[in-house]
Amino acid sequence: MTETFRDWKMLSMTLTFAPFFVLVMYAYLGHSPPVYQVAVVNLDEGARTAEGDSFHGGQELLLALRAVRSPEGDQVLRVREAAPAETEDLLESRGADLVVSIPREFSQAIVDFREGTRTGSDPPVPIGTRGDPANPDYIMAAVWADITTLAYVEYASGLRSPLVLQPEAVSDATSLTDFQLYVPGLLVLSLMMLMFTGAGSLIREKDKGTLTRLRLSNLTVLEWLTAVSGTQLIVGVLALFLTYATAWAVGYRANGDILVLLFVGALTSISVMAFSVLVAAFLRTVFDLVTIGCFPFFILMFFSGGMFPLPGVPLFHIGERAVELNAVLPTTHAIAALNRVLSYGAGVGDILFDLGALLLATAGYYALGAWIFRRRHMPALG
Repeated sequence: MTETFRDWKMLSMTLTFAPFFVLVMYAYLGHSPPVYQVAVVNLDEGARTAEGDSFHGGQELLLALRAVRSPEGDQVLRVREAAPAETEDLLESRGADLVVSIPREFSQAIVDFREGTRTGSDPPVPIGTRGDPANPDYIMAAVWADITTLAYVEYASGLRSPLVLQPEAVSDATSLTDFQLYVPGLLVLSLMMLMFTGAGSLIREKDKGTLTRLRLSNLTVLEWLTAVSGTQLIVGVLALFLTYATAWAVGYRANGDILVLLFVGALTSISVMAFSVLVAAFLRTVFDLVTIGCFPFFILMFFSGGMFPLPGVPLFHIGERAVELNAVLPTTHAIAALNRVLSYGAGVGDILFDLGALLLATAGYYALGAWIFRRRHMPALG
């Protein structure tokens, strides 16, 4: 523990790496739910009702799109009017996620339908939408615009649908911003950094030549790994606390119990240490760790879903639950558990499968890593 805290450069990087990324992600994503850019080409010419009143459905639809709000009251669509010649440039420059085209006969079709001069057998009037499939916001903008348009046409024409949508949420949580969705992964990222301090604590003895003293003593592999793991557990909990405190300071609030978060974090710290033992078994110097060691670190970070969700590759099933390829990484189960705890308020009983898989992976990495390390670097120890 003294050696770990004496190496202040490595320790400070471990403790501040994830909090730094929390601030970066908050600066880009954390202010509010996403607002989708919609450009409307309003070609509607309006219409006159049988009473002689003017009716401009296109303008009313514009107002309806501007009035769209999330369940929490946040703006969803930022609507602007555009000329037909502008739409291509707007889509290519991402100045608009979606273009909605209101046809000339829009108002007339609604008036005719409301007054009975148009029936359902007449050809429908198309309302065009256009977007770039390469833009990740295109689909969500199209969904909001389409639902709003259908709801407005229902209201303006006097139609009444035989069905009604009744959406239900899986928890009492409010809609999450992109930043809030990243927080569980960022918390596990703070623990992944233990790979450098944990493996460094083992490799340092080999690099400095002090491993010979340990081999001449009565120290066992189990005693040494227990001491290093206990130290990394303390560092991991401290890193987790600093990362969560940073997220809390910029407005993040968890739906779950903080004690459950700390419990999962402690188990994750031990699992990362187990992975570090395996990494350290194949390296000989600290230089190897900061160069070659980056490869297993990025495997942990990307393939466990810490930075972005990955499609699963099922290997086999346990009951109805699929066991996927990235399940061999302990941090995969840690992220799944923290997502359920922080976003859905799950307790320990709700994440038993994830915790069991985490402990199983931890035991496997410890056993394999200790066996290889002992054969390669400490053959004289029992």
